[in-house]
Amino acid sequence: MKKKCFITGAFAVLFSFSSTALAYEIMEIKNAGSIEGTVEFSGGNVPNDQVVEVIPKNTFCGNKLLAGRYLIKDRKIKNVVVYIEDIRAGKPIPNESVTLTNLKCAFVPHVAIGFKGNNFIERNDDPIPHNIHTYRGGMTMYNVDIAGEGKEIIKPLTKAGLIEVECDTHHWMHGYIYVTDHPYATVTNDDGEFFLKDVPPGTYTIVAWHEMFNKIKAYKVIVESGKATKLKLEYKK
Repeated sequence: MKKKCFITGAFAVLFSFSSTALAYEIMEIKNAGSIEGTVEFSGGNVPNDQVVEVIPKNTFCGNKLLAGRYLIKDRKIKNVVVYIEDIRAGKPIPNESVTLTNLKCAFVPHVAIGFKGNNFIERNDDPIPHNIHTYRGGMTMYNVDIAGEGKEIIKPLTKAGLIEVECDTHHWMHGYIYVTDHPYATVTNDDGEFFLKDVPPGTYTIVAWHEMFNKIKAYKVIVESGKATKLKLEYKK
């Protein structure tokens, strides 16, 4: 029988992602459990995306685009980062790069997970120039042009935390990478679902972050051997 846990959290005004000084350790997991569920909007009126003007106008991007910051279907929220806070041991960290692509004048994916020690690949698949301007904590990390179609820039992910990505040429283009020093992080899908698999049995704090709603926490989420813990996280605006 699956263990069910329903937790509602109010959104925070400020948010931060932090990592402890303790290194993550790989361990053998016997009878691992999992954490899965949905992130939902439980407030009054569901917010809608703004329509933004394309400046400078060009035939490739069109004249107007949706901002793409609220992607809510049947109150289920896409592009929410969900992770276990301060887990220090478990399954191996994936050895894979994270790619953010300029595609049709947007960053695809809009929100992604990267792993500390791996690479961040920035790619332009548009026939028009873009630039990649990255920020951590409001401070510029780097700002580089990526003008040619099919061009790539590779940068190392050296610190855990949230990276915001913008294109200075096209003001509506925003993207995010949450860089983690452990493997228990994911992004909600089109149906607001998330899945954290191969979790060692124990008690954890789950954190969810959304670019417009900020952060909520679910305390004392219990994972049992061989069982799936069900969790519903709710934002109220």
